[in-house]
Amino acid sequence: MADFYTYRNEVAGRRRKRRLFLILIVVLAALCIGVGYFWFTRQSAPAQTSPAESATPEQAASAAVPTEAPSAAPADIAEPQRILPGVDTAAWDKSEAVAATIDTEYRNTDHRMVAVPMLGTVTNDYFNTVTFAGDSIASGLGIYDTGYHNAHYATYVSAGVQTFVNNVSVKNAVTGANETPMETIAASQPDYLYILVGTNNLVVQGSEDSFIAYYERLIDMLREQLNPGVTIYIQSIPGVQEDVVASKPGLDNTRIATVNDLLANMALRKGCYYINIREALTNPADGSQIDDYATKDGVHFNAAGYHAWAEYLATHTVWNRRSVYSGENPYYIYGT
Repeated sequence: MADFYTYRNEVAGRRRKRRLFLILIVVLAALCIGVGYFWFTRQSAPAQTSPAESATPEQAASAAVPTEAPSAAPADIAEPQRILPGVDTAAWDKSEAVAATIDTEYRNTDHRMVAVPMLGTVTNDYFNTVTFAGDSIASGLGIYDTGYHNAHYATYVSAGVQTFVNNVSVKNAVTGANETPMETIAASQPDYLYILVGTNNLVVQGSEDSFIAYYERLIDMLREQLNPGVTIYIQSIPGVQEDVVASKPGLDNTRIATVNDLLANMALRKGCYYINIREALTNPADGSQIDDYATKDGVHFNAAGYHAWAEYLATHTVWNRRSVYSGENPYYIYGT
């Protein structure tokens, strides 16, 4: 038994020796590899020389010559000139009134810019509480079958704005009754009043100022006699046929357009609405009457013209909660 243990110890001792030998060989191999790598890198690196050794003779000579010290900056340096003039900040503490550039008195506005725009189409019942006031041109809306049978008409042949202001007795072109215009309008007490007058006034040249003055007086008189909630529409004076100016120089279409500017501005000043019926009845290029709507005198309209006029009025109203529209109310969001 003792021999077995002795033999086992000898075998274990030999194994330990072999392990130590292998470890020693590995350490020596690693050491050799490290030394070889260090030697190889030393041999492959270029030799470093000092700057003095690497310099050429010319460079060395130039290096030996002392360089001049930079000269001192001059004491007085000119300031750069301003590209833009200096700002006087003292002016910021002052304020002056700005000159008005807006036509606050409404005297020079283009009539097309302030006209009532297209809205939804009102039904014919809307015109049951309408009164049309004006000259014989406006009377065609009641004479022809435009669908406005229940509207009231205070329209008169050869009437001018002074006919209404002076309240003279005249014959109604639609009903045939002799009456005074202002009393007829006041008796109807309309919700909406449509005025068209001025063609007869323009026959006399140079009467624009007098015409507008009379028209403003007419609006004031109507405000006094009608209910406070009445809506007043000022209709534009339509154009005429081009040959009319030969016999009536005052009815030049350019002059009519200028007077319509005056009417539109007056409407703004007096709290009225301006309706540009010229869009439906005249040529946009020169403002002359559309040929298909013309009659023999070149001033009044035929049945087709009055139907176009009536349709235009139905589509150009100021929205009102009480109005009934054909189809969907364009402002149904705000109520019916």
